[in-house]
Amino acid sequence: MPLFRFEVRTPTHVMLTHGMELADHTAARVEAAKRIGTLLHDHAGEVWLDQEWQMDVTNETGLLLYVIQVNTMKSAATQGS
Repeated sequence: MPLFRFEVRTPTHVMLTHGMELADHTAARVEAAKRIGTLLHDHAGEVWLDQEWQMDVTNETGLLLYVIQVNTMKSAATQGS
């Protein structure tokens, strides 16, 4: 089975690099979506930092295959809260 790597990255940091053997690219995309969901669930109070972050999915050689981008921001109506 091919190895896929999942990395969470901000403009300045790479975090949570984890490799996993999966059956195919579809399984890697599903796993990436699940990981994003888990991060949003587990860190719901911390994602509202008005910054972009993303999850990159690469193959075993580091070739970028897929990206899920997350961009959170407060609207003008909530800037003070």
